Amino acid sequence: MARPITSQERVMAALNHARPDRIPRYDILFKSFTDNWRAAKNLPAEVDAAAHYRLDIPGLFAVQSGPFRSRALPEQRQGDFVVSRDTWGRTIRRLVDSGFSEVVSTAIENKTDLDRLEFDDPGSPAYREALPNLSGQTAYPYARVSGTMGLFQACTWLRGDIPFMINLLDDESFCRTLIGRLKDFLAVLGEQVARRTQTLDSAFWVYDDFSINTGPMISPDVFARLFLEPYRALLGHWKSIGIRHLILHHDILNDTTLPIIDMFLDAGITGVQGVYPTAGLSLPRFKARYGKRLAVIGGMCNTHTLPFGSRADIERQAAAIVDAGRDGGVIIGSHSIEGYIPVANYDTYIGTLDRLENVG
Repeated sequence: MARPITSQERVMAALNHARPDRIPRYDILFKSFTDNWRAAKNLPAEVDAAAHYRLDIPGLFAVQSGPFRSRALPEQRQGDFVVSRDTWGRTIRRLVDSGFSEVVSTAIENKTDLDRLEFDDPGSPAYREALPNLSGQTAYPYARVSGTMGLFQACTWLRGDIPFMINLLDDESFCRTLIGRLKDFLAVLGEQVARRTQTLDSAFWVYDDFSINTGPMISPDVFARLFLEPYRALLGHWKSIGIRHLILHHDILNDTTLPIIDMFLDAGITGVQGVYPTAGLSLPRFKARYGKRLAVIGGMCNTHTLPFGSRADIERQAAAIVDAGRDGGVIIGSHSIEGYIPVANYDTYIGTLDRLENVG
């Protein structure tokens, strides 16, 4: 009797555009959902919802920390606020009883601040030892994937969203310097993360959100001038150390983003996560455009279909994604499942996958 295919093997088959035994499943189940799930099914706390739903990627060993880990400060109460400083040098505050926060200041308040800032060395023992370490661990039952930040979003965290957007238009020299320094930092950090999480021969996520529902916040021309070559060097370094699959995590994609996706493909990205109907782009249509040139992760809508759709709506959307991924290149998912999604609707979605996985 043949041994069962592991989640790692299933995910790698799909990313290699080979026909998997079934379409792999990616979803991050938030506590608000799993609490509802256990209550609905009267299950004890130790029962694993990800295993129940046969998810293949229920989480990532991603590290989104920045170049100032040594200067980060934990949350401290200051009157009605809780204030902290994160590893990107941002001072962040929130009301004591609120989950929402605001950035009070950034590491680069003035452009001249960049000249005096010294980044922590992500290859140093102190930084490296703070990263996840999975060496020698063989019991993890899911696909092991990792990741780190990308260039645009990291720049906004150091400089601030609006100041960096303005600088893209009025000071390309400053932007090139900032992007270059972050490229060098992330190259080493990504290598350390991949080695310590044992994901060199697996998949590595690059987190870079630069769009809103109406399209990208930067033009293809700006991306080509300022980001394309740094990304080519960054992705090339990671590939040179053995990372097999480089996945761009970009939460909102529509047709206006595709010229930038084409440049990411040229720079070395092998897959994209973030193709959801919410912004007007379906996974089957994306897959038809890129074929075997890009793997695609996503497809299920957690904004409309899963929370509010009928049983037929959910089944129809899931079936179309399964059909697009039957010969590989697709990992189905909606990214995050929170408490506003009814357990019955998620059961319908997973039940559809269970019925279809051995068809065709």
